[in-house]
Amino acid sequence: MMIAVQSYLYDNIVQVQILDNANFKTRNRVVYNRTIKIYQGIDNTILVQVKNQDQKSVNLVGKSVLVDLLDPANDILIASYPLTWVDDTKGTGSFIINKSEVNMLDQRYYKITLKLVDTDSGNERPLYSDDNYSVGVDLEILPGYQSNNSSVLSLDGGNAGNTYTITPPLNGGGA
Repeated sequence: MMIAVQSYLYDNIVQVQILDNANFKTRNRVVYNRTIKIYQGIDNTILVQVKNQDQKSVNLVGKSVLVDLLDPANDILIASYPLTWVDDTKGTGSFIINKSEVNMLDQRYYKITLKLVDTDSGNERPLYSDDNYSVGVDLEILPGYQSNNSSVLSLDGGNAGNTYTITPPLNGGGA
């Protein structure tokens, strides 16, 4: 009997809104944004889509987006990431939280906030995560991939049954 394991390749997408004063329509109301889950032990790419309040793509040529990773429990800024444009005419970009940064964080909830920066004037504007003008998006850190520093479990099927041996990492620390 063969066992099949299915896995899925999904983009981790954050949709944020810019308040477009020229657009007075609001047809597709966003009530909340889903929690973004990222995993320790691997680089985590997050795709960002900036839309107006009518859920239409926004041309952001000449603008940049800065993403801040916040620890609300300790009220500190952990890191800032510039958005790399995938298509700035449609307001789509991405950023990477690399595994060395994720591995240093506790497995719990954090927040990310995004702001739009005019590259000419330096003026900043908030990007909202929903129609209620919230700026924070929940980010959950989860265990996922073990690094080379992880414990090794070996099985020995000798005459006395299975023996389990756990070998701690050489440096005495975790991931």
